[in-house]
Amino acid sequence: MCIIVKSAGLVPHTVETEPGTKVNFWLPKNSGGKPAKPAVLLIHGFAGDGVMTSAFQARSLSKRYSVYIPDLLFFGGSYTDKPDRSPEFQAECMVKAMSILGVDKFFVPVGFSYGGVVASKIAELYRNMVKALVVIE
Repeated sequence: MCIIVKSAGLVPHTVETEPGTKVNFWLPKNSGGKPAKPAVLLIHGFAGDGVMTSAFQARSLSKRYSVYIPDLLFFGGSYTDKPDRSPEFQAECMVKAMSILGVDKFFVPVGFSYGGVVASKIAELYRNMVKALVVIE
């Protein structure tokens, strides 16, 4: 699956949102700052990691969008030493990470299964940052 994501022009990157919390991402090559195209955040469900769920979508979407694929905390190597395990905490960490990556406005969270719950929390808590919401069940 990593080969497919690499063919979409994405590279692995780790973001430390705060001490003790690191989120693994696949993100556009040369993404130092604001994305060149509209940003899409593909959030996986209860699967091993983001690439396992979103590799094929990333290849198609990357032609028109800056695609960001995180591994939610406790999946795919993303972790925190915080005791919070709520969808709200996942949403906060995703938004902090996107802000650190230079995406602080008008992105589209796309969530699959549990990722849909997290995406919905992002839209609820950070309305000013979200252009649209997609939930896939």
